[in-house]
Amino acid sequence: MDGVVVDTEKVYMKADFEFLKRHGTAYKLEEIKDLLVGREIKEGTRVLKEKYNFTGDLETLYGERKSLLDQSFQNNIGFIPGFLDFYRQIKELGFKTCIATSSNDDFLKMIDQKLGLFKLFENKVFGISKVENKSKPDPAIFLFAAKETGSLPEECVVIEDSPRGIEAAKRANMFCVGLGTTFETQKIANADIVVKSYGEIDIKIL
Repeated sequence: MDGVVVDTEKVYMKADFEFLKRHGTAYKLEEIKDLLVGREIKEGTRVLKEKYNFTGDLETLYGERKSLLDQSFQNNIGFIPGFLDFYRQIKELGFKTCIATSSNDDFLKMIDQKLGLFKLFENKVFGISKVENKSKPDPAIFLFAAKETGSLPEECVVIEDSPRGIEAAKRANMFCVGLGTTFETQKIANADIVVKSYGEIDIKIL
């Protein structure tokens, strides 16, 4: 979802810039992306706490970060450029589709209210709560999605924008398209194919 279907990078950037500032830490974009992209929100907060030695308990820090993200989501959310056209094409070809994300239920609900994801994906939107909050690179969410759509893992195509997501897809034995919306292409080079945008995906290959 994040960085593949929904353009959330600027949402996280704005919120985490303020979160780190409050705790006396400079926001370094590439460092933060390497630490957080593909992680569930609370897990990401734990990583930030350990990396930068933030004081305070995890629940308090998580609540603070989540509040900032809630505010940012209200005004800064939209689809990744090219996604809707691509999605229309693959649906016309008969592909089964779903979202398999490390996001928690609160953020899924918030995004759904803005963009109607559940209607678009015919209620096949699977968050991390479905797999006991096992975050990528654990393949659990992808394997769950395959089961729910009645598909064998080796018949699935995952589109991912992060190294952790790509690792999870490969561990699930799924074909993976690395989408360069969040990272430079060399950082997602472990995908089966790497593209900079949806317009570069050859649907015949899929």
